[in-house]
Amino acid sequence: MAQDPDSAQLLEALARSAAIFARSAPDLTARETLSQRGRRGDMQILKSGPNAELKKIAFTLPDVFQTHEVVSQYSFGQVGDTPGFHEVRRIVSVDGEPVTGEARHALTIGTASAEDETKKRLLEDLEHTQLQGSAVDFGLMMLLFTKGKQGDFELSGAGRKTVESGTVFVLQYRQISGDTGLTEFRDKRQNKHPFSGQIWLRDSDLVPTRITVNTEAKLTSKYTLRNEAEIDYQPTPYGMAPAMVLHRQFLNRDLLVENHFRYADYHGLTVLP
Repeated sequence: MAQDPDSAQLLEALARSAAIFARSAPDLTARETLSQRGRRGDMQILKSGPNAELKKIAFTLPDVFQTHEVVSQYSFGQVGDTPGFHEVRRIVSVDGEPVTGEARHALTIGTASAEDETKKRLLEDLEHTQLQGSAVDFGLMMLLFTKGKQGDFELSGAGRKTVESGTVFVLQYRQISGDTGLTEFRDKRQNKHPFSGQIWLRDSDLVPTRITVNTEAKLTSKYTLRNEAEIDYQPTPYGMAPAMVLHRQFLNRDLLVENHFRYADYHGLTVLP
């Protein structure tokens, strides 16, 4: 039997796939369909003291979830004047009704910069469509694991596991340094969270097929906000591309929102074998 690859070989394969994705992603376009169910609770905040310190916070959640379906033209592009690229959505329809406007964008993996104001304006656009906690830029998670950025994470092999698509090798990761983080814009404010999760690499060729993401933010001693996401990747004639993103946000154990993104009709520059 062939010997399983060690962690160094898995990290090398991951870096290679991330580098290829970095080259091909700017030319990718697709149709994105977001199915969302979410609920927006009432929050009561009590502040006191000279600096208006937060003393008490209480949430009341409705029992009923609101559902929406959003179809967008999906691509990767620059937001603001800073280098790098992000997911860009030009929303085509919301719940079957045509929509016109600029790109919408609420949760991004990136660094704090002058473009934050742009992202906040994009969040306001998104809120006007009545979406809740919509998450974007998960499709770019692969870019965080290039060779130059792997030092920002504690990475270790976690053996094999059998999943629906077959057998995969698992890498555990946890962010330990760097200025990259999961930046959430909640209530028009920026909140950055370190994150952790797993990376699955197909046993046949060590191509990444899934990245999971977990974040946790302590709002008060009583309330914790958690984000969980699964990003599935697929090979296309134009390189590696997101196939599906499933994102859930919880307040303690209560589900606030579930976003299910699906991608189809990819176009781009053909990648030669």
